[in-house]
Parts: sequence; C-alpha cells; structure tokens
Amino acid sequence: MVARLTFGNAPPSRTAKAADLSAVLYREYAQLARNRVYLILGLTPMLVYLLLVNTSLSNLVGVVDYRGVELRFAVFLLPMVLAMSVVSASGTSSMAVFQEEMSGVATQLWSYPLRRSRFLLGKLIAGVSMVLGQSLLGLGVAVLIFEFPFDLEGWLGLLVALTLASLSINGLYLATALTITDYQTFMVLSNVSLSVLVFSAPSLYTVDSMPLVLQWVSVINPLTYAINAMRDAAVFGFAAAWQAMLVMAVIAVVSYTVGGRALLNRARDI
Repeated sequence: MVARLTFGNAPPSRTAKAADLSAVLYREYAQLARNRVYLILGLTPMLVYLLLVNTSLSNLVGVVDYRGVELRFAVFLLPMVLAMSVVSASGTSSMAVFQEEMSGVATQLWSYPLRRSRFLLGKLIAGVSMVLGQSLLGLGVAVLIFEFPFDLEGWLGLLVALTLASLSINGLYLATALTITDYQTFMVLSNVSLSVLVFSAPSLYTVDSMPLVLQWVSVINPLTYAINAMRDAAVFGFAAAWQAMLVMAVIAVVSYTVGGRALLNRARDI
C-alpha cells in the first residue's frame, strides 16, 4: 500500500497594522535621537533669537502697534521665534529620508510588506512630535524669561496654531524631501529657506511696514499664515485666527497627499 503524501502551503500571516506603525515609530524616534548634531543645529537658531535678539530688540523697540493693540516687542516677536523653531526642526526631521537611502535602510524597509500609509504616518507622527517638542521647549524658556499677557483662550489658541503650523510646515519639508532625489540640493534648500521664509513673513514687523514686494511675497509664504495664526490667536482669540488656521490645514492636507505619491514613486525606484 502506497502512502499518499500531501503538502500544505499556508501564506505567511500578515503583520498587524498596529505592529507596522509601532515598528516605524520606534525606528524614527531612534534615528532622530541618534542625530544629536542635527538636533543641536535645529535648536540653535531658536535659542539665539530668543535669548539674544529678542532681549536686545525688546529694549530697543519697546512697543509695537499691532491691529490697534500695543504689544511689547517680546510678546510680538514670540510667534516668529516659534515659527523659526518649526522650520528648523522640520528641515532636520525630513533629512532622515536621505539618511535612510544612503545607509541602505530604505532598501531593507521596502523589502518587507510595509504599507506606504503606515510608513508615511510614522514619519508624520515622529516628525511633528519632534517639531512640537522643540517648539514647546522654546515656549517654556520664553515663559521663564518674559511675561505674556495672554488669557486662557489666548494660550489655547497659541497651542492650536502652533500644532497646525507644525503639521503644515513639516508636511511641506517632508513632501520636498520625498520629491527631491539629491541630498545636497535638499540641504541647500533647507538652509536657505529658513532665512527666506522667516524674513519674508511679518515676523519682526507688521505687514503694513514691509516693502511692497515683500508684501506680495508674504501672501504666498506659508510662514505668514503660521505667524499670523499664532499671533492673532494669542492676542485676540480663535475668532481672529480661524482663516489663517484654515489655510494651514489645507497646506497640511495637500503636502501629505503630495508626499504620499512621491513616497510611492520613490519606493518603486529603489
């Protein structure tokens, strides 16, 4: 009697979605924590402007008339310092895309059945949390040094606007990093854009006092809406800042949509 041999070939079990996301988050946070040089470079501009420029100009300028309200210059300048922190940290976190490719980690990642949505969501959460953490650190230092006349609604509005600014600006830098394939090009854009975005927005001055050309540029500058949202929400409340917040929300949605498509194309080329 001949025995009948049978073979079973069960497909490998799929990785749970939560496991995918937690693994990506762990890798992102570990990579960001190891890059201490980039973290220091991201913190330096914010602390320089907060501790040196802000204190010096506050004694020089004194008071700024902002939409009919007289604000101490230290209060007026706070959104600019936070916006600078957001831009600097967003550029730093987006550099991880190139580090993964140069170290060969990207090839290993896409050798596994990793969902594009989980990978992008992990980068979003890790990047935005880093940007927010760095900005909140700067806000905490500012509170220790200066006095701010904000009520509860003002502080809540400032935090909401700061969160939206982190989402939108980090999304822009991440989409740019995923679209550009050359590391040096992104490095140049990241370093140059910090000064261009900050000083072509109503950061140190009101829109009315800017040259006409810069007023036109400020309309298409995403940092204009971040600074205006934080400043208006802190001084006047949510009602005065909702339009700028809406613009930032739209920028965030468009940026992560473009970033998702760019990530798919990038994964195919690896």
